[in-house]
Amino acid sequence: MKVSIKLLIMLLLVTLCILPSCKSSCKKDEPDPYDNPYGKRIEEDLTTTNIIEDNYRNYYEIFVRSFNDSNMDLVGDLNGVTNKLDYIKDLGYNGIWLMPINPSSSYHKYDVNDYYNVDKSYGTIDDLKNLINECHKRNIKLIIDLVLNHSGKANPYFAKACSAYNKYLKGLTLTSEEEAYKDFYVFYPTAKDIPSNVTAYKAGPSYDFYYEGNFSDNMPEFNLDSPAVKEEFKNIMKFYLDMGIDGFRLDAVKYFYFNNNAKSIEFLSWINKTVKEIKPDAYIVGECFDGYELINEYYKSGIDSHFNFSTSVAYASQSGLINGVNPEGRGITSYYNSLISNYNIGNGQGIPAPFIDNHDMPRYTYQTNTEKNKFIFGLLGMMNGTIFSYYGDEVGLYGTNKGNNNVDQNVRIPIQWGDFANLDCSVISGVTSKLYPYPTVKEQLEDSNSILNYYKKVLLLRNQNPEIARGSIELIAKDSKDNKMLFISKTYNNSKIGIIFNFSEYENLNIDYKAYGFNSVVGQAVIDSSYYVGEQRDGSIIIPPYSIVILK
Repeated sequence: MKVSIKLLIMLLLVTLCILPSCKSSCKKDEPDPYDNPYGKRIEEDLTTTNIIEDNYRNYYEIFVRSFNDSNMDLVGDLNGVTNKLDYIKDLGYNGIWLMPINPSSSYHKYDVNDYYNVDKSYGTIDDLKNLINECHKRNIKLIIDLVLNHSGKANPYFAKACSAYNKYLKGLTLTSEEEAYKDFYVFYPTAKDIPSNVTAYKAGPSYDFYYEGNFSDNMPEFNLDSPAVKEEFKNIMKFYLDMGIDGFRLDAVKYFYFNNNAKSIEFLSWINKTVKEIKPDAYIVGECFDGYELINEYYKSGIDSHFNFSTSVAYASQSGLINGVNPEGRGITSYYNSLISNYNIGNGQGIPAPFIDNHDMPRYTYQTNTEKNKFIFGLLGMMNGTIFSYYGDEVGLYGTNKGNNNVDQNVRIPIQWGDFANLDCSVISGVTSKLYPYPTVKEQLEDSNSILNYYKKVLLLRNQNPEIARGSIELIAKDSKDNKMLFISKTYNNSKIGIIFNFSEYENLNIDYKAYGFNSVVGQAVIDSSYYVGEQRDGSIIIPPYSIVILK
C-alpha cells in the first residue's frame, strides 16, 4: 500500500509537469484570430433592431404596374405588392410609397380620372384595404401619391366644369352645383386672357374658352382658390386616411400656383392642417424639385418632409452622394457638407427626406459600377431623416430617362423576380436587356455579395441605430491629406454613436477608434463579402475600401 501511494504521487507530479507543455503545444495548433487579411473578425448582431415608432423611416417607392403581378395578366397590381411585403420588410424597409393608383388615361397615372377608385388594372378598393391591413401587420406604413395640381381631362369633374363655365359665359342661370363647378378649374374666356407664363388649351370643339394645362393638354389645372375644390380635396384625403392610409406624397408642390411660391406654400399649409386634423400622425412628403434655398422655404408650410433633391442624381454635379465616390475619395468634403445641409434642411422645422433617384430621373446605378452603387447607397443610409429608395435599385436595374416624348418610361421597367415570366413591357418604351445588367431578385437573395444583400445590411444598421436618422452631427476627423477617412458622431436622446467612412476605392484605412472615446465596433457595411472590418493586436481596426463602420 505504501508503494502504491508513493507511485501515485510520482505519477501526479509527472502529469503536472507535462500539462503546461501540452497546453503550450495545443495553443500553437490553434489558428491565430489576428492572422487574417484584416485581423480579428469582429462579431456583429444581425438580428436585433431598435425601431422607433415615428415618421423617421425607410421608404420604398413602387410603380405598381412594373412591380409584381398576382393574377398572371402581365400587369403589376396591388395584390402583387401585398405578396411581396415580406420581401420588402426583410430588406429593412418600414414604409412604402405607391405611385398613383387611381383610374387614369396614361400608363403613369398622374392624370387622375377618379379619385375614389383604384385603376382596374391594379385591382379594387378592397385590394387596397387588404394591402393596408397587411402592411400594418408588418409595421409598414403606406403612403400614396396624391395629385392635386390637376386632374385627368377625362375626369367627370372637368366635363361638369366646362358645361357650367360655358353657361356662365353665356349669362345663363346656374344651379348651385353648377356655380361650384364653374370655378373648379383655371379657365380663360379668350386666348388674349391667357398669361404669357402659362400654357393653355381650348376646352373643346364646342367651347370657345381655354383651360390651363401646364403639364399636358390631358391635365387641366384645378382652381385651388375655389372653396368647392378645397372641400372636395378634404373629402378625398379623409376617404383614404379613414381607410388606413398613413399619409401622402404630394406631386409637384411648387406648381400648385404656377410661378407663385408664396401662394403654393399657403396652400400646402392648408393641406397640412386639413390632414393633421383628420389624422394627427399622418406623414406628408412634398415634391419641390429645387435646391436647398427654395426647399427651406417650402418647409414653412408645416408638412413633415420635402424631398432633398440636392442629394439626388438630378444634382449629381453638386451631390454629396455621387461626388462622394470620386476616385480616391475626393468627394469627402462634398459628402460631409451634404450631411450637414441635409440635417439642417428646413431649419429644423421638419424631417429631411434624402434620396438618390426616382421615377423622374436616371437610375443612379446606370452611372457607376457595382462597388460604387453599393457605397453610394451606404452614404444615403447614413444620412439623417426619412430615406427614400426606388424599387429595383436594390438589384441594379438600369434606366436612362432620355428626355424625349417617353421622358421617363425606361426608368419604370419591370423588376425581374426570377420565379416566373417577366411583366409585360409593351407600354414601357426602350426596354432592352441592357437595362438588366445584374441577376434577378431570386439569384441576388442567395448571393451574399449581391447589391441586394448590401442594401439589407445598410438598412439593418439604420434600424439598429436610431441615432443615424435622428442624431445631431459632430465632426471628429476628416482626412484631407489622403482623402480616405471621414469620422463623425451622431447623438440622439443622450446616446452617441460614431461613424467612420473609408472613401478610398482601393486602400485600407487603419484607425485607433478607442482613442476617440468609443469602446466597440457594433456594425459594418462592406462592399465585398470577402472584406470585413478587423481588429488588430494593438486594438486599432482595419477598414477596407468603400466601407462604413458603426461604433459605440
